Amino acid sequence: MELLEQKIICTTHVLDNGLTVWLNEDHTQPKVFGAVVVNAGAKECPNTGIAHYFEHMMFKGTDNIGTVDYEKEKVLLDCIERKYDQLAQTRDERERKDIQQEINRLNIQAAEYVIPNEFEKLISRYGGTKLNAGTSFDYTVYYNTFSPQYMEQWAEINSERLLHPVFRLFQNELETVYEEKNMYSDQIGGISVDYLKERFFSPHPYAYPVIGSTENLKNPRLSEMRKFFDDYYVASNMGLILSGDFSTSDVLPVLERTFSRIRKGSAPKMPVVSLPEFRGKEQMKLKVPMPFVKMMAMCFRGIPASHPDEVALRVALSLLNNTNGTGLLDRLTIEHKVTAAVAYNDCMNEAGILAIFVMPKLLFQSYSSAEELVWKQIACIQNGDFSDDTFQSLKLEQKREYMSALEDISSRAHVMMRLFSQKKKWEDYLKEVDRINSITKEDVMAVANRYFTKNYLHVTKSTGRYKKDNLPKPDYIPISAHHQHEKSAYAKRLEQMPVKEMSPHFADGNEVNVARRALSSNVTLYVSPNPVNDIFSLDIHYGIGRIKYPLLSQLANCLSIVGTKEESYSVFHERLRQLGSVLSFEDTDSEFIIHVSGFDSTIRETLLLVKEFMQNAKVEKRNIRQLKDEMKVAEKAFCNSNESLAQALFENVVFGANSPFLAKPSLRELGKMEGTDFESLFEEIQEYGGDVLYCGNLELGQVADMLESILHLSEIKFSRIYPAIRPKHLYTSPKVYFLDMKGVSQSIVCGYILGDLVDKPIERCASKLFSAYFGNDMSSLMFQEMREYRSYAYQVNGQYRLPSNLANEDPGYFQMCFSTQSDKTLDAIAVLDGLIKNMPLYPEQVEMAKQNICNRANNAFPSFRDLPAKVAAYHQEGFDHDPNRDLIEHIKSLNVDDVDAFYQKHIKGRPVVYMIVGNSKRIDMGKLANYGDLEKLRINDIYNK
Repeated sequence: MELLEQKIICTTHVLDNGLTVWLNEDHTQPKVFGAVVVNAGAKECPNTGIAHYFEHMMFKGTDNIGTVDYEKEKVLLDCIERKYDQLAQTRDERERKDIQQEINRLNIQAAEYVIPNEFEKLISRYGGTKLNAGTSFDYTVYYNTFSPQYMEQWAEINSERLLHPVFRLFQNELETVYEEKNMYSDQIGGISVDYLKERFFSPHPYAYPVIGSTENLKNPRLSEMRKFFDDYYVASNMGLILSGDFSTSDVLPVLERTFSRIRKGSAPKMPVVSLPEFRGKEQMKLKVPMPFVKMMAMCFRGIPASHPDEVALRVALSLLNNTNGTGLLDRLTIEHKVTAAVAYNDCMNEAGILAIFVMPKLLFQSYSSAEELVWKQIACIQNGDFSDDTFQSLKLEQKREYMSALEDISSRAHVMMRLFSQKKKWEDYLKEVDRINSITKEDVMAVANRYFTKNYLHVTKSTGRYKKDNLPKPDYIPISAHHQHEKSAYAKRLEQMPVKEMSPHFADGNEVNVARRALSSNVTLYVSPNPVNDIFSLDIHYGIGRIKYPLLSQLANCLSIVGTKEESYSVFHERLRQLGSVLSFEDTDSEFIIHVSGFDSTIRETLLLVKEFMQNAKVEKRNIRQLKDEMKVAEKAFCNSNESLAQALFENVVFGANSPFLAKPSLRELGKMEGTDFESLFEEIQEYGGDVLYCGNLELGQVADMLESILHLSEIKFSRIYPAIRPKHLYTSPKVYFLDMKGVSQSIVCGYILGDLVDKPIERCASKLFSAYFGNDMSSLMFQEMREYRSYAYQVNGQYRLPSNLANEDPGYFQMCFSTQSDKTLDAIAVLDGLIKNMPLYPEQVEMAKQNICNRANNAFPSFRDLPAKVAAYHQEGFDHDPNRDLIEHIKSLNVDDVDAFYQKHIKGRPVVYMIVGNSKRIDMGKLANYGDLEKLRINDIYNK
């Protein structure tokens, strides 16, 4: 770890106001990841949802950002705040409706002073991408990536947002939060998990959902939200994290000047609520809408973060499940003794949950017999019934996972955010890695006995659904955006700040250290160095995918559970694990990929094992039975997931029989297959050329020689099949396809328009600009019209999908998606349909879309681990350089007329096909038919069961 400490340096500083700053310089990527962490989350305001919807409001601006006249706006906002306090005290429904209508009237008036989305616009204007935030039980975090030359602007804007946030457009945003809650409630087991947490964590605040109860969301108090901000958003309770391409000595004065403005103060200290011990085996029944599938959970009292047993417990759990699938619970699954068994550990700041989730075999196995098997495996750890070789190899695996998390600025910054929220220091993470070395077998046995006790919550599943809180659509008048293209005085002042000019960095030429060598006419090797640790990754990409062979998805799953002709799965993967290596498989539309990772010191031995597997993989009938059982469970989950069904519906409408959900084998077809069918397919795909991607500490020649001497990749016969094309369906008239799903709160709506060929580079760039302008950004038409102004959706997206650069005869298509409360479905479709048929043109918004595209291109420079894949991908597309270089050059020359020209040619006047997964009882189907010939589909129409 000493070498890692030298390569990854994090310095800590405390500003004059008490705010803690963690700075990690990393010049391997020309960008910076910036985050603000606030040590306050849902547990500080249990069941109210305040922490979460306050996070939403932090994007609405301040007394300087997002307004043309705050003094006049404030008068109305103060009235709105008082009205919400009045609403919370009112129970009469007629009076409540009158108050809400009055709030709506005031909201419309206040909107006359609002500059919508100005905060997001400023982030984008100054090089920002991936703007986001998140609320957990223990903390709230705000983050994004940005270009280094805008460090001063980033610090100015992100400190300004923390000084005087303004709760404007709250009524709209609260409706959006309802949509988010609806989305979670429609997810399989979403409500069930809430009930489990309530039982397990009561009386601790962790017992309540982060988003809050429906009753509390219906009665928000802006005054309480203001108090939450005043109490917890103080400097001593916050951390600033920066990781990336900057100079610490240059940045510190900037941070002192900006973030030192944040209020001093101490956050309230809440007493920690102790959880009572379970008394023996306490029983709980939990409803899950998946018939014929048994589910069980054994939930034990865990440990909070920073507990002395944390590292030892993590090692103990790796004896149950690990990345090589050689754990004691993995063995139950591999040997087909249960359908699945997985250990789970979540250490929050004040409590933890330790659980084992089990799916008994689908036929005849009882809960008690499955549980008995689990206890026997736990006893193996408690009694020390595992070899020292196994123990040492698992410690090595833990070290690899710890080190891998630090490889790029984004994942490293997320580690830092978690550490800060747990009141840890950066050095504590490095000590955890060292602590792994010192863990003894006795330590692991001790924690297994300490926490896997006979006092636990035993949860079993019953088939059913919990009642949902369906809120009726409010009768609100949408706001009007009077100043959407104006700038605040604050934004104009920012424009006067100097900016150091920096040229974009592209993943080509001298900018990247990627060596390339043709191993044969069909195989190319790409090699890049690893500057951080001694972990290698080797990915073998065979150029044939599931479009050609739909069975490849099942093959990838199958190879993950089989051994070789000479060795069982457990024995083979135990040998891999002792080397510190991992083998896995992946399929895509156009490729089948073998992923190998481990330590460079054992790469030769690892590749010899990989060769053994590639030549001698053995698929037995019991493996196919296991696949079939897993597929049965996945099918039950699929048929109860509106998101999965919406995806399958879209694929069916666009690609017909070539949809992967129809082309895949059915359960019956899978059951008829023999092991030799999979073995032959695995042998066949190894005959197709492609790319080999290596990142590690070996030189190009060393890697090439090793691959040739061990894997003989130069002997591959066939060139890759690329591009893999699926014909798209041409509709000559508008259509509406509806899949009825009872009990869901939301409708998931997709739209499809087939365009013409886009074969000129400048027009391909115009398609990206159109997408960003119409629906692929927070400043897009869809986002503003459907989410910001009308609160019809939480998630919206509209994007023109381009085929491969080499697919000259394959047209692109426009895909739109959103989810909305069932009774808002027709209203939301009407807004989208209006945008499609008569797209408004705003030159200022097009310029913002251009900026967003350039930012994404500038910030797209990959981590060292991903560099070979980036270079190989653009070579595969026919480029000899990073295509982002052309994109930025072309985008500069485009304007609103080019967006309009693309729209007129590819979108306007073309038939629109709408697809809806929703509850027909809550939608006027007659009115829905106004958008096209209505056809109802069943699951069997879109999914091969």
